[in-house]
Amino acid sequence: MNGRADLPSSELQRLFSVVIYFDESMRIIYASDTVQRHLPEVKDSPVLGEIFQVLRPGKLETFSDALASLESLCLMTANNGRFAIRGQLVSTVYHGQKAMCLCGAPWLFWMSSNCPDIRLNLSDFAAQDVQLDQLFFMTTEKRMVEDLENLNTELTDAKAGLEAAHDAQHRFFAQMSHEMRTPLNGLVSALSLLEAKSLEVRQRQLVELAQSSSSNLMEVINYVLDLSKLELAGEEEKTVFDLPELIRSTVDIVDAKAREKSLDLTLEMDPDIPLHCKGNAPRLRQTLLNLMMNAIKFTDKGSVTIRTAKMDGEAPGCILRFSVIDTGIGIASDIEQMIFEPFWTMQSEGGHPDAGTGLGLDIVRRNVEHVGGEVGLISEPGAGTTFWFDWPAVAESVVTVARSVTGPSAVIDADTNLSGKVLLVDDNQTNLLLGTMIIESMGVEVGAAENGAEAVAAALREDYDLVLMDIHMPDFDGIEATRRIRKVKDEKDLPIVALTALAYEKEKEKCMENGMNGYLTKPIVKQALAEELSRWLSSNAQDPVPGAAEGHDEYRGETPAAVELLDQAVLEELKLQIGPDNLKTVLTKVLAEAAQRWQDLIIAERNDDHESIQRHVHSLSSIFRSVGLMHAGDALASIEVQLRAGAKLDVGWIEGLEKAKTNSLEALDQQLAAQ
Repeated sequence: MNGRADLPSSELQRLFSVVIYFDESMRIIYASDTVQRHLPEVKDSPVLGEIFQVLRPGKLETFSDALASLESLCLMTANNGRFAIRGQLVSTVYHGQKAMCLCGAPWLFWMSSNCPDIRLNLSDFAAQDVQLDQLFFMTTEKRMVEDLENLNTELTDAKAGLEAAHDAQHRFFAQMSHEMRTPLNGLVSALSLLEAKSLEVRQRQLVELAQSSSSNLMEVINYVLDLSKLELAGEEEKTVFDLPELIRSTVDIVDAKAREKSLDLTLEMDPDIPLHCKGNAPRLRQTLLNLMMNAIKFTDKGSVTIRTAKMDGEAPGCILRFSVIDTGIGIASDIEQMIFEPFWTMQSEGGHPDAGTGLGLDIVRRNVEHVGGEVGLISEPGAGTTFWFDWPAVAESVVTVARSVTGPSAVIDADTNLSGKVLLVDDNQTNLLLGTMIIESMGVEVGAAENGAEAVAAALREDYDLVLMDIHMPDFDGIEATRRIRKVKDEKDLPIVALTALAYEKEKEKCMENGMNGYLTKPIVKQALAEELSRWLSSNAQDPVPGAAEGHDEYRGETPAAVELLDQAVLEELKLQIGPDNLKTVLTKVLAEAAQRWQDLIIAERNDDHESIQRHVHSLSSIFRSVGLMHAGDALASIEVQLRAGAKLDVGWIEGLEKAKTNSLEALDQQLAAQ
């Protein structure tokens, strides 16, 4: 925004929820509805200083001060401590007289911290306000807890109520995490296929770096969407990890970006730091990565240095000091504390154009505070910045480390041949077919069941070495099926591993509490499946099953429309796992099953049977996604999310899905014809 605007107040109110005009005597001559609602006294045309305390710019006592501060961010708090504004001054004309206009919105972060009893809502913000996302994150938990308390006023146990609210929140974030991970599947699959090609040394290094980065990105998505987990009490999972290797691998992730900008990237490690530590390695890696990425982003020339040092601490514990030092643009002292606010970016100060989302440093702060550490910075504008944080650590002995990496969960080759008999349970025929082919490619005999009743009968009738149990099925689900099996066969006699599309910790705990031995998320990834199977089945020295890895040639004959609707990387991964002949069988099966499932959905929609609608939408989404029809699969998944949340579907939703379904199946039919 420039320093002058001749827009009428009605137009400004459309663009900004906070609009305040004051004349050359600094007297307020107009205030928008949002301001009047929170500060009724502005109707009496008081002097600006009688109502507000100005935090930024440093001086705003006269009209001349305002004219000199047109390019500055304006931050003001009400003298009664009940309202705050974030905006910018604009020189304008009001009813023919020279005036100054403050345009902006409520300062959400300040109000949530200083007057949390005041609930801001959507009417307090303009439709395009960047703080709306922040408002959503900051109000979701409060509203959920309040709604829960209103529904359970007869309960005196507040702790139980809060746990239920957190449980609902985690369900929402776990579902969203599942939806956001889907686009990454194609990237991960494409990298896996590229890795199998004949590559030069440098090309292979780049592929490995891309794989490491995509894996880290997956962790970031899961973590950002599950920030509330930091607020929960209880012990988190801690693992033993190689500290120097963690640091080096994190530096490797940003090395390509530093080279791209011709920056010197240097790692300085104190030789006294412990070789192995026990703790949350992903959280430490994410903290380091966020600071490194920030340093590279805001440094155009010079260097970025990562320094580690061991501080004093009681054995076996110690304090690790991590410092990320850059020669970038630096940070002014008056905004040093603001940069740790969620959604605050350098772009807010008219700074760097690529300022990001403003979540990175908030995640750093949350991570460090969660483990009981400290975080800070030293900076000089134009000379660079040093971000540092102290991380409490527990050193582990060599004996402990050796024990932690030699258990049954050690990583194995996805092509390892196994022996045994597995019962695969899934109500989706496409998933059954795909799962059977992948498992059989490892040399394992597979039996199939399409529902809970069939699963119980088969498990009790035949001698299986393992059951892979889908959780969400009609009639009775995988949990109930496991309970019935456990009445006859205990966990030692027949291991049962859960299969579900929801990465939800509470659901995992529920599975374990009801007699299951393990937990896998769908869609099935061969490497993860191989590792889980290796825990329960024995390996043999036979060669891989013929045809399982054949057919590396590229697909031919796809039209532009088919490419848009089909994720070719998913098809290539399936082709690699089950072979070209089996892939044709799967695609033919998908066309037939999708047509039948769609008719079932139409009937359920006509009968207004919400339970059946949700079941058929879930099945169709799983079918489409399993073969790379992401466009239709994502559309169906969006409907499923709305149904699970109890939302009312838009008029004509079935017609919109009909178009996506038809186009996707036509693209799949073209793909099948080209085989």
